[in-house]
Amino acid sequence: MRVFRFVAYFAFLLIFVSGNFGSAQAQTSGDEAPLNLGFEDLAGLEESLRNVVETKQLANLSFEVWRDEQLVRAGFYEPVSEKNPDTVSETTIHRIYSMTKPVTAIGLLKLMERGAFRLDDPITKFLPEFEATEVLADSDANGMFYTFLPPRPPTMMQLLSQTAGFAYGGGASGPVDQKLTEYRANEAPDSDTLIEIVSRVPYMSAPGAEWNYSIASDLQGAIIERITGESLDAFLKREIFDPLGMVDSGFYVGPQNLDRVSGMTHRVGSGFAYVDAESPSKEAQTKVYFEGGHGLFSTQRDYTRFLSMLVNEGELDGVRLLKPDTVSRFHTNAVEYRGRPSTMRGGGNLSGLGFGFGVAVLEDQQAAQMSAPRGTYYWWGAKGTWFWVDPVNRITFVGMIQTESELDTDLILLSMRQVYGPLPQPDPASATR
Repeated sequence: MRVFRFVAYFAFLLIFVSGNFGSAQAQTSGDEAPLNLGFEDLAGLEESLRNVVETKQLANLSFEVWRDEQLVRAGFYEPVSEKNPDTVSETTIHRIYSMTKPVTAIGLLKLMERGAFRLDDPITKFLPEFEATEVLADSDANGMFYTFLPPRPPTMMQLLSQTAGFAYGGGASGPVDQKLTEYRANEAPDSDTLIEIVSRVPYMSAPGAEWNYSIASDLQGAIIERITGESLDAFLKREIFDPLGMVDSGFYVGPQNLDRVSGMTHRVGSGFAYVDAESPSKEAQTKVYFEGGHGLFSTQRDYTRFLSMLVNEGELDGVRLLKPDTVSRFHTNAVEYRGRPSTMRGGGNLSGLGFGFGVAVLEDQQAAQMSAPRGTYYWWGAKGTWFWVDPVNRITFVGMIQTESELDTDLILLSMRQVYGPLPQPDPASATR
């Protein structure tokens, strides 16, 4: 039976992590002194992440912390897979799932810089199938949808910022999500078929009305294919992976590299067991459209190079991928409420966060319970990989795991607090202003 590929909503449980945190203090604005970060400051980070593996929550884990293009600390724990006893390394290949989204967004922004579109262009410029798509107003127990035509179609900016009104399907429970699942959108053989299916389903909300994690990144990939006339796979390789030297990134893994693919596990009692994940081979991975939202394989080394390009404002090793202004726009909060910048509405793991073009943006440390500086942007993948970029202190972090189960510890919060120290106490004076 074919493994279900579609990425549903995935969130780490927000747990306060106790223990010894790093000595560095979190920065909250560019006006404060730069973070004084050194190798010894991160001994607790290495110990804490090693402990996740030693407590048998998963099979392996690796991470790297970089600052100003210098490696500050790294850790590599336990074997690649059940069949490969070698310890994981920076070249172990992982399924990065939703960490595909920022890559696809950067690809689309490259086309914007070349004049292919403007952010306020309607998506119907490239996806005319959505000219007649309506917005869900209500639904009944019989599955009847009551809809209305929106004043205007979603814009390219709304598509990039997940505010276009789309649903996702998969494991989500809303009526529009259920309809996408019923139509088997995730099994579309190509992007044209995907677009045709999604256009038959109403928007969850009016374009621009609210943020909703959705199939928008897959549609970004489809737009790239329509603009360029080539596959998303070929475009990303030529425009991003090759220029950045990301030699192990793509939508499938060649036969010579299959032994480098990390095993996948799930929790069993007090330990874990390996699971049979879908084959990473080209034959298996090209049966459906190239998924701009969740389809990539990559390595810690490769993704670190991608993040280094971002923290360097679009340039790496003398190769300029994007203009600094475009990179800034990529990680600037694009969520609005009543015409003003806003955080994503909702609690839990959305608290205190804005959203750029494929990345969450930290706006409120206290609400998010994150000790990284305001303006830090990050994202994660459904099987546990995670990253962040701190433009204030020019720090990048990448962590790689492969598990289908929730862990005892929120690794995003844990790793941030080990780098920046405990969450700063709120300023009482600011609350009275």
